[in-house]
Amino acid sequence: MSGADLEILEALRFNGRITTQELADRVGLSRSVVARRLSQLLDDEVIRVVGIVHPLTLGIRSLAHVSLSVDRPVRRVADELSRLPDVPFVSLTSGSCPLIAEVRSRSDGDLARALDRVRSIDGVRATETLFYTKLVADVLRPSHAENVELDAVDGRLLTLLQENGRMAFTTLGDKVGVSTGTARTRVLRMIDTGVVRIGAISRAGRRDTRVDVGVGLSVLGPASSCTDRLSEMPEVRFLAETIGRYDLLATVDADSLAEVVSVLDRLRGLKPVLHLDSWVHLSTVKESYTYPLEVLS
Repeated sequence: MSGADLEILEALRFNGRITTQELADRVGLSRSVVARRLSQLLDDEVIRVVGIVHPLTLGIRSLAHVSLSVDRPVRRVADELSRLPDVPFVSLTSGSCPLIAEVRSRSDGDLARALDRVRSIDGVRATETLFYTKLVADVLRPSHAENVELDAVDGRLLTLLQENGRMAFTTLGDKVGVSTGTARTRVLRMIDTGVVRIGAISRAGRRDTRVDVGVGLSVLGPASSCTDRLSEMPEVRFLAETIGRYDLLATVDADSLAEVVSVLDRLRGLKPVLHLDSWVHLSTVKESYTYPLEVLS
């Protein structure tokens, strides 16, 4: 990809609904050229622009990270794992466990049943689970929007935005059965109140040049003593306080392995950090934070 393409991608990661003219002004190219490049990036499936809602906003309260050991070809197991509805994320990794998944459910009982389904997949030899006690920074960093009332129209708009965050207000209104003005007002309200964050994420089998590294940290004292500093680091794409082998779980998103080394050095240098393990996400099999409409009922 050209330097302009990378600038477009970076802008979309922070604001998925940025206008073509704003992108052109940032990149320094004509609007028509930027529109063509943006269309190509989306058509080639380099990225997806989606709306992501903080799970707590929709009543998704039980979350866990699962590392899997397998005794079958890992991609076969990953493909079966990715079919489970409570599993939004599946990745092939370089660590001691070749496969990592995330499970998100409405309750602890639902989570336990989802984990049973994971363990029942042919080829899964063993699992190690980290339970999230606090989701500090989710992918794209949506807020936990409290005291915000969402109705069925909001739910249908969110469902569409989870699939295509750049869908035009006219199209959103037509699909939901409201006017363009109503669709615009409601979507902008949900963005402004933090209900949804719209940005770019890599598609499965990503083809861009960025590197994602998972990090597990053990800390001295309360886990919260470290979260503020980690959440302020722009390279930290995801952060959760956990129960299990680690006290904190993070994902570092960087331009290169050299940058990853620098970030890990900074993490090791934090005073509360006692131990750090890391693994590289080699291939993303599934990343889809699309919650069903029923969660708003």
